[in-house]
Amino acid sequence: MNKKVKNIVLTVLTAVLFLGFFGWNLVKEETAFSDSERRALAVFPELNFNTVVSGEFMKEFEDYTLDQFPARDAFRSIKAFFSHYVFLNKDNNDVILSDGHISKLEYPLREEMINHATGRFSFIYDSFIKDSGAKVYLSVIPDKNMFIAEEGGYLSLDYSSLISSVREKTPFAEYIDIVPMLSGDDYYFTDSHWRQEKIVDIAAGIAKKTGVSFSDDFAVNELEKPFYGTYYGQAALPVKPDTIKYLTNPAIEFCKVKSYETGMPEEVEVYDAEKANGKDPYEMFLSGNQALLTIENHLSSNSRELVVFRDSFGSSLVPLLIQSYSKITVVDIRYINPAVIGNMVNFENADVLLIYSSLLLNNSLGLK
Repeated sequence: MNKKVKNIVLTVLTAVLFLGFFGWNLVKEETAFSDSERRALAVFPELNFNTVVSGEFMKEFEDYTLDQFPARDAFRSIKAFFSHYVFLNKDNNDVILSDGHISKLEYPLREEMINHATGRFSFIYDSFIKDSGAKVYLSVIPDKNMFIAEEGGYLSLDYSSLISSVREKTPFAEYIDIVPMLSGDDYYFTDSHWRQEKIVDIAAGIAKKTGVSFSDDFAVNELEKPFYGTYYGQAALPVKPDTIKYLTNPAIEFCKVKSYETGMPEEVEVYDAEKANGKDPYEMFLSGNQALLTIENHLSSNSRELVVFRDSFGSSLVPLLIQSYSKITVVDIRYINPAVIGNMVNFENADVLLIYSSLLLNNSLGLK
């Protein structure tokens, strides 16, 4: 085959490939949401005179073509494979693989975010807790990069500085140090969150600090559905999925949980079976993102009450503490304005626990 024929064949094959993908893209339905990346995908932009003249249409059209490209996930996986295993790149869009864990780089420390978070905590304390007779506790949950990033040669937060800064700015709270009780394997391999079955000692430590009883006698249950955490799709690498285990005891099984998402109390489960089979099975813990929950333990032998201010990490921790209190109120100030908390939460002589992950504290603008 001479050079001219080779060029013709190559040109034809390229044209067929290009036109084939173009035609495929025309006939395929738009995908509104990427399950693997856990995000909404760009849809075809509005086409009119103003969007064309302003350049907005072309910018959004570029995003649209990238998000709606045929076999997009397959091409993402090929790119990630070559990037990590062939070209030996340390990360792929800040997503890393270290010691079997997929994670996302969290760097640098943002002091303005710490100030925002602790400012919200101080507002809540000064407005509702200071004169209530409540005892306030604080704990910072380090993200798993604390245990895997430096070992893999990646940049990570100065966690000592982060924790010191939070403690300094919340002098009204007694600090509970949980870092010595944690390691990298206490977290899911494909997700940012910790494993409930690995944090029984954390719950026991909190109970000991607050002076309530605690038993580590739990039944261990396992979801049949594999857990592909939030980092799994972002990495696009062939990594084994996790398994979600959840713990039960009589206090968990017989307690009454009420959600106030609609403004009126609605009974929900400690472990939401519907969400366990949804896009993000971790949301099974206390039904995921909930502004306000109350949990009543009718098997309690005391009248102690606990108010927990938390992010998503607290969803899997709080169930372990149900046995230790007659009532637990769970508040997420990402979804409720702190100014109205005084009308909905009773702090009188309660224990109050502020427990937040370093991920949220370093990106705290979501706190209202």
